[in-house]
Amino acid sequence: MREEQRKQARVLVVDDEPQNVRYVVDVLTWAGYENVEGLTDPIEAVSRFAEYSPDLVILDLLMPGLDGFGAMEAMREQLSGDEYLPFLILTSDISSESRRRALSSGAKDFLTKPMSPTEVRLRVENLLETRLLYLQVASQQPGSAPPASAPPIPASSDEQAELLDRWGASLEAVLPDGQGRSKRVAWLSGRIAEDLGLGEDLVARIRQAASLHLLGARHIAAVSAARPDSAAWASVHADPDAGLRILEGTTIPVLQTTQRMLSALDERWDGNGQPSRLRGENIPMEGRIVAAARFWDDAAGSAARVAELEAQAGSTFDPEVVSALLRVQAEG
Repeated sequence: MREEQRKQARVLVVDDEPQNVRYVVDVLTWAGYENVEGLTDPIEAVSRFAEYSPDLVILDLLMPGLDGFGAMEAMREQLSGDEYLPFLILTSDISSESRRRALSSGAKDFLTKPMSPTEVRLRVENLLETRLLYLQVASQQPGSAPPASAPPIPASSDEQAELLDRWGASLEAVLPDGQGRSKRVAWLSGRIAEDLGLGEDLVARIRQAASLHLLGARHIAAVSAARPDSAAWASVHADPDAGLRILEGTTIPVLQTTQRMLSALDERWDGNGQPSRLRGENIPMEGRIVAAARFWDDAAGSAARVAELEAQAGSTFDPEVVSALLRVQAEG
């Protein structure tokens, strides 16, 4: 049912080059998306926006008459309140200034021309999963309802958890030997959080956030670099902050936890990590826990992984988190 909902989502593609529009529309249509509309006139696209009520806008920046920045601004003005609507930007070569401007205008991710079908599909899947989760949570608020054009979104917490699981599965699908990885890291992260005595709600959020740890692009890019058969995955994760942008501005508690987790996955206990060189307890707990759980899963099958983990306690990893992980593993 969840896959059906995502494939029914409305996608609006806007580029003044007809061949670019046709390419993206064809890729998504071949992938099973049933409601994809392409336009070459940005002014027409702004007019069509309210009627079409898209769940995702794929937008070129360099267009005559009305550029992508102006079109994005005009579309966002038609949104209500803090509605989450992702914009995926098409670009052949974007400067740092244009990139910053696009992000501040509401862009959540970028597609660099020429685009591979795999890259188009994966970026669209990720953004639509976030959009669907937003719509689901919005539908649970008293007196609110998702836009009439959106597919029906179940409102139970079990179904929200299922959506996160499926999102995690879609992220691991392209990574060699990735099947089941999201659930394994999520399970272990939850058990570590329980062992540390964190509150029930926080344990649940950390477990769910951990299922999306593959949005942490720095790590996946490093894994992919060592695996020639995963070049497509590496190209999708060439931008280390893509996952954070997808979640930027979210008001959904579990996605806020996910965002904190992603921002801290590559920090180190000794302060020599990335991107902010945070040290010790300044690193969000979500990141400390999932980083250790991810390391354990990476080293699955290695006889030396316990020694490796213990050796990095106090340098790469929080010593208390390492102790909790080892206790959990000893319990079975």
